[in-house]
Amino acid sequence: MRKKTSQIYVVHIITSLAADGAGTMLYRILAHTNRSHYYPVVISLDDDNGSADKIRAHGIPVHCLNMANSLTSGWHILRLVRLLRELEPDVIQGWMYHGNLAASIANLALSNRHPVFWNIRQSLYDITLESTAMQWAIRLSAKRSGKPTGIIYNAYRAAEQHADFGFKEHNAHIIPNGFDTHVFAPNAYSRETIRHSLAIPEEAFVIGMVANYHPMKNHALFLEAANLLNKHQKNVHFILTGREITHENREIQQLLKRFPALQANLHLTGERQDIPAILNALDVFTLTSSYGEGFSNVVGEAMACGIPCIATDVGDVPRIIGNTGHILRDASPSALAFAWLEWINAGATWRDEQGQRAMQRIKRHYSIHNIAHQYQELYASAAQEIRTSETALAHVGMKKFSSNISMNRLA
Repeated sequence: MRKKTSQIYVVHIITSLAADGAGTMLYRILAHTNRSHYYPVVISLDDDNGSADKIRAHGIPVHCLNMANSLTSGWHILRLVRLLRELEPDVIQGWMYHGNLAASIANLALSNRHPVFWNIRQSLYDITLESTAMQWAIRLSAKRSGKPTGIIYNAYRAAEQHADFGFKEHNAHIIPNGFDTHVFAPNAYSRETIRHSLAIPEEAFVIGMVANYHPMKNHALFLEAANLLNKHQKNVHFILTGREITHENREIQQLLKRFPALQANLHLTGERQDIPAILNALDVFTLTSSYGEGFSNVVGEAMACGIPCIATDVGDVPRIIGNTGHILRDASPSALAFAWLEWINAGATWRDEQGQRAMQRIKRHYSIHNIAHQYQELYASAAQEIRTSETALAHVGMKKFSSNISMNRLA
């Protein structure tokens, strides 16, 4: 049993702490949480990976249950219930579909004694594009969506699409992703260092994308457009960064067999930890996702570094970019290659102006300090309601107790 304090105990239950959008955003929010008023704890349903050690470095406990998304195992749920009973949180925050469901199922076993928030991090264009396990989680989530205290979406389009699918709307909240503009910022030294390490000439025009290999990221579109541009612009280099973005990836091997002339100017870096440096090496950032994006972290990160963006029309990407970049309505290789060519011809001065506007837009609308504060306000409101209710019940109980004593004395 934990010692009761004035701090609000918030337990975050996340499917995985892998270095993807959800794990990254949870880490950022925790790193900017007001620790004098909030005490966070993290439970990962997966193993000890990704952001776990970075979170622990901030003095925040992390528990990894190795459930591997297996919500059907009574033993795993029992472990989660026991841990929550021991932690006695004021608020439970789920992350991603499986983490959300685990939070609600465990809280149900605890007689729904805690306010539960869900956090949905992706859009929902077509459920058939998801894996069987994910489809099951989404359908069950829709049926249970009226139960949580609140459902937090990181994108307006994601909230609309989930509502169309059957998710309840009365408890929906929109809190976008936030960015640390001290970490993601223009850096001329990083630009020079990364280009030198990849043997990219200083005068080259560099286009890049940071995205783990997944069908939704549509790397084929990027490579096909790069091949078209390469036929006419030999001084353009392309950087692709992300998990499984290597020449050892057989699917990438098959794609590149179609574009032998491209390979001299193509740099596959694999997964990197120095993403701000990679982004600073670019002249233009590009996102080619075809579905699934809610609020794209990497678009915001590139903009914060002063790198203008060209992106497909997915999730809230048009809302993020605003008038600082270009939204590709026609997601074809020729349209993307033409957009790149237009930006090359527009000149460095124009691109620098676009990059400055992009950076200011992130600072103005998506500061991590402001985003973390929005989460904390939700938690404070929910915790206050519970504490007020408990105080009222205790007061009623005391009045009944006093009344019984008085009646006994009269008797």
